[in-house]
Amino acid sequence: TQSVKLTASDGAASDRFGGSVSLSGSIGLVGALWDNIGANVQQGSAYVFRSLNTATGTITQNVKLTASDGAANDLFGYSVSQSGSVGLVGASQDDIGANGNQGSAYVFRSLNTATGTITQNVKLTASDGAANDEFGASVSLSGSIGLVGASRDDIGANPDQGSAYVFRSL
Repeated sequence: TQSVKLTASDGAASDRFGGSVSLSGSIGLVGALWDNIGANVQQGSAYVFRSLNTATGTITQNVKLTASDGAANDLFGYSVSQSGSVGLVGASQDDIGANGNQGSAYVFRSLNTATGTITQNVKLTASDGAANDEFGASVSLSGSIGLVGASRDDIGANPDQGSAYVFRSL
């Protein structure tokens, strides 16, 4: 049976909180890809919840994660993954330079002790990224190795074939 319901302390209509979730030990990470950050519509955010192994009732987050360079329609939180106290958050619609919707992913460390609203430690992008690749549409993290999917990456003459990128020492 359910023991805990997670909610965002600043939750609003259409935030899409829970669109992506990850759990490692007693720490949970929840994406809210349509969260408005200031004037940035659908910039997105992610929330960290600790002590889930002992929590009861309805609880709100310990930490809110945002991108330091976030912009409207980035969809930060489209995908989330964590391993121990490190989190990886995808922003599949992030514009990189002139490449609209190329996408990116962000690394956050020390989630077990962070408080308040924090921004990322590292921003990941594809070295060969192009417009509409949607890098960050999926993310996975195990130890210090990250895997980031670009579901609409064109490979040769194959539009939207897709690819995945490995990052070490995260």
